[in-house]
Amino acid sequence: MKVSISQDLEMKRVAIFVHYDSHNYIQDYVVYYIKELLKVAAKIVFVSDCNLSETELLKISPYVVNSIAYNHGEYDFGSYKRGYQWAKENGLLDDCEELIFANDSCYAPLFPFEDMFFKMSPKEIDFWGATANPKGIGIMDGKHFANDVEHVQSYFVVFKPNLFKSELFDNFINSIKKEKTKEEVIAYYEVGMTKLLAENGFKWDVYCPLSKQISNSHVYAYKKLITENKSPFLKRNILLLKHIKQTIPLFPKRLISCTQYDYELIKLDCKCNKLSINYFATLKYWMKRWRRSVLRIHFKEQKGICLFGHWYCWGENNEE
Repeated sequence: MKVSISQDLEMKRVAIFVHYDSHNYIQDYVVYYIKELLKVAAKIVFVSDCNLSETELLKISPYVVNSIAYNHGEYDFGSYKRGYQWAKENGLLDDCEELIFANDSCYAPLFPFEDMFFKMSPKEIDFWGATANPKGIGIMDGKHFANDVEHVQSYFVVFKPNLFKSELFDNFINSIKKEKTKEEVIAYYEVGMTKLLAENGFKWDVYCPLSKQISNSHVYAYKKLITENKSPFLKRNILLLKHIKQTIPLFPKRLISCTQYDYELIKLDCKCNKLSINYFATLKYWMKRWRRSVLRIHFKEQKGICLFGHWYCWGENNEE
């Protein structure tokens, strides 16, 4: 028997929504995100890695069951840990049917969350996300390196009870601690979580199949994710890497015509964060991306040039 959307939305879900803002604000796009998340989650626990004022917390108080806000320095996974622990200690997980981990790094939802949950919740899997990344990060001797560990991206992940009530999950979450770099957080907790759970027999999938084919698709193929996969998420860093005067004219037509999202929320966020947006950062970002994806030259052991991802080599070890 086919399950209706209304029946699916009766599932008891608990969301841990985590936040960080360099100005110690709760931006309007965050308030909107949380209000929309309530359409699929019965209860939301808000956790911030900031010392937020009572005035700021009042913005989201009508929509959450608890707010935890202080600077702990453990990034998003440290906030996930604190929200999970509070939810467990206060019985929110006892009859919970899906546990959601979500963070504020995206503008969302571009499309109704209901559509995504209606597709993903009935699947016979143990956890799922919005997107995956076919490439991961490893740490060796204090240095990070790229590897081929496919993993669920942690800005939006949903867990089933057999997983989030397991000892394995509890031990993993409680093992989260302060790391020195963001790369270590990704390697140990984002990549590490999928690797650990998959190795222990837990099955996963993602809402946007395109993301399994393209590395960092939420940045490099975000237009296709939105238009083809109906992704509800747009990463903030796509806009915040650019100068405000360049950014504002760039996206409204596509977003407004293809999605339900109010572009004014994006404009307000960009204006508030304009001090961290500059031309130098934009130039540096695009030059780095160009060098990695378009042109790389090696003159040491193996002489060669990489154009658009394909190596053309000469010398003794020219295997390609």
